[in-house]
Amino acid sequence: MVDINKILKNIMTKGKVNMGVRQNKKALNMGKAKLVVIAQNCLNASEIAALAKKKKVPVYKYAKKGVDLGYACGKPFAVSVFTVLDAGGSDITQLVKNNKIK
Repeated sequence: MVDINKILKNIMTKGKVNMGVRQNKKALNMGKAKLVVIAQNCLNASEIAALAKKKKVPVYKYAKKGVDLGYACGKPFAVSVFTVLDAGGSDITQLVKNNKIK
């Protein structure tokens, strides 16, 4: 079984990410995004997922709320959405295989 929280924390420490709706849209439009991670309670989830689909970027739907996603990422605040720009050696393909929005 894949430990999602471990992969997310690894991406945050070793990789490069953008947090927040505005930053995610910018990364998607510029073609820099490799993966988008969206919390269950993200208010802009459908808009971001549609943009990611248009740009052919995989989307991982985190099964819990933003507070839990923030904790999983090692942040002391809620994270509703973030974009992976560089995985930093982490295996993000495991996230995509497990839970992808189509």
